[in-house]
Amino acid sequence: MTVVGWIVKDLGRFLFGRDPAVHPKTRLGRALPLIGVLAGFLCGLMAYEYYLGNVRHPDWILTVIASVLIGLTIALIPTRPLLAWRVAFVTAILTSLRIHIDQGTPWPFQPVQILTYPVILAVVAIRHPRGVVLWTGLSAFLLLIVYVLPPNVPGLLLALVAVLVVGDQVRRRREVQRALAEEEERSELAQTRRAIAEERNRIAREMHDVVAHHMSLIAVRAETAIYRIEGVPPAVAEELQAIAGTSREALTEMRRLLGVLRNDSVPLTEPQPTLDDLAGLVREAREAGVLIEYSPLPGAEVPPGVGLAAFRIVQEALSNARRHAAGAPVAIVLFRDAAELRILVRNEPTGAPLGPEGKGHGLLGMRERAAAVGGTLRTGPTADGAYEVVATLPLDGEA
Repeated sequence: MTVVGWIVKDLGRFLFGRDPAVHPKTRLGRALPLIGVLAGFLCGLMAYEYYLGNVRHPDWILTVIASVLIGLTIALIPTRPLLAWRVAFVTAILTSLRIHIDQGTPWPFQPVQILTYPVILAVVAIRHPRGVVLWTGLSAFLLLIVYVLPPNVPGLLLALVAVLVVGDQVRRRREVQRALAEEEERSELAQTRRAIAEERNRIAREMHDVVAHHMSLIAVRAETAIYRIEGVPPAVAEELQAIAGTSREALTEMRRLLGVLRNDSVPLTEPQPTLDDLAGLVREAREAGVLIEYSPLPGAEVPPGVGLAAFRIVQEALSNARRHAAGAPVAIVLFRDAAELRILVRNEPTGAPLGPEGKGHGLLGMRERAAAVGGTLRTGPTADGAYEVVATLPLDGEA
């Protein structure tokens, strides 16, 4: 679009465009329309009284109309500043031509109008783009050169420019803050999605390796059973071969599905941690200065997936303790029965008030770890000011 096109477009928006919708977030902002109506009513009465005291032989109909227009202008400022300026512009021309004030002022307007104009111009500059603001300023300048005595025009023109420039800078600052807030929100959303995807990918890889190990064992044992066991009937041998084939098909399908989530850029070459590796994790944390009371389960066997989930949950709980409750003692208690493994990680009170439970990626990761093996996770502050992480992981009868 050419420069002329932009000028014509901005002129059309100045003459016929609507004011942008306002969505106040504070109680004062929501009350501004009502405040504007009350202020308009009072200023309209003040304008009427002023006309009665400073106009010889006033036409009461014209005086009432002018007072109503002045009050309407003020009432429109909070929600429709551009429309308010249009009304104010028309009112200025009407009053200057038809109502002659006896008081010897350098302009034909009464004080209520004079005090209203800068406010309207400032709000228009804050709410509208620069093109509309320029046309608004030109229309205000037209009022100055037509109705104000020449010696007073330069000072009022400087004041006019200052009001418009300050309002425009406020608008630009708001736009920059809004853009930064939106960018920060997009960044946080992208970071959250990336963290969730990375955690799910890691869980998928680890569960893939654990389940693949068992499925491979099932297939191998089913295939070799006829060679390891003497006198296997043909029907049983056929069934074992079918089990082996089904196991391998399931293993292939599982790898294909989980491969969609798998991130091969960081291949897992190290063995996955188990429940027995918690002792090393606790030892490393103690060497880092964390006071830990640990109750292990020596010799306890759990499924590899459960052991891996337990290790990661305790690992993340210790990391949270170091970040959010530095110096506080930590207690780790494990309990196992035939049905489930229960984990308790408790941060003792630090003396500082605890904030609301967070919603970070660590807590989300722990919940997904527990859910991946069919378990549950509960986190939060206790009545005595401590903080607990309680995980319940079912064993499904496997040990």
